[in-house]
Amino acid sequence: MKLYLGLTENSSPDQTRIFVDVNGKLVDLNLSYAAYLAKVEGEEVSAYELAAYYFPPTIDSFLERGEQARKVLEQIVSFTRKIGACEMRGPGGEKATYDPTEIRILPPFQKPEKSFVIGFSDQARVEAMPKPEIPTGFYKLPQTFVTTGAPIVLPKFSQEVDADACLAIVIGKAGRRVHPEQAWDYVAGVTLLIDITARDINRREGLTTNNLLGKNFPSSTSIGPAMLVQPARKELEAIEVELSMDGSVKQKFTVRHCVFTIEQIIARWSILGIKPGDFLAIGASMALQADRLQNPVPLKTGSNLRCFSAAIGELSHQVVPSEGVRR
Repeated sequence: MKLYLGLTENSSPDQTRIFVDVNGKLVDLNLSYAAYLAKVEGEEVSAYELAAYYFPPTIDSFLERGEQARKVLEQIVSFTRKIGACEMRGPGGEKATYDPTEIRILPPFQKPEKSFVIGFSDQARVEAMPKPEIPTGFYKLPQTFVTTGAPIVLPKFSQEVDADACLAIVIGKAGRRVHPEQAWDYVAGVTLLIDITARDINRREGLTTNNLLGKNFPSSTSIGPAMLVQPARKELEAIEVELSMDGSVKQKFTVRHCVFTIEQIIARWSILGIKPGDFLAIGASMALQADRLQNPVPLKTGSNLRCFSAAIGELSHQVVPSEGVRR
């Protein structure tokens, strides 16, 4: 199942809703569960209230509801498929099913407490493979998030911008100092991420072990378009992610090809404590092709950038200059 965060045409910015993909249609989970409660369970009085609890306005809040909420999700998707997505309406006849073009898709996570991408310093890439017990990382600020369709704006302060395809592992429950053997119990799902880097700035910052500005500027983090819910371990490890520029594939990887495992990454970074909706992204440039690491992809004005996975969807962007855009 794939979950989307979005806005309907008449929604204000704070009225986000969670949608699930059912046979190519996006179904409002809040309204569809309210309909199920009213029509099947006879809960007309409390249908909206119960639906609002299990399907709040954000995906991270949904994840906080725990395993019971995921069981309800499976229940409502089964119900929707049975009656047909196009027939689904809320208890009061409200529209609950949309074509994807009718919904303004948003980054699936708006303000995660921890949003990290696992990576290396340039020095580590040149000299040697990092030791497997120390997966380093850098923070991606939520205000840099965009999703498919938005332009990638080249910052004025950099002359060398590049991109990496990533697979973001989404955390589903709170924990601290998670043992590697329990790491998969904390995985709620996965989504795509493109890590945009001002490489010249990043190199300068690296002299003082700081990589904040080179990794964080408007549109430097593309994420989404959907979260694939709790894939089985073998399914997740087999998900292939590719990054293409103007139709030419530049990077391709699965997490099986990465230097660090999901167990190592979660165990390491859970030292800080992890919460539902946090994510830890694994990039193509930490994945091996034969015995070599892949390189980031240089960006240039006018190019079309695409990150794709058959299991999750695609992030598609045009690279544009910053002229006329206040940064």
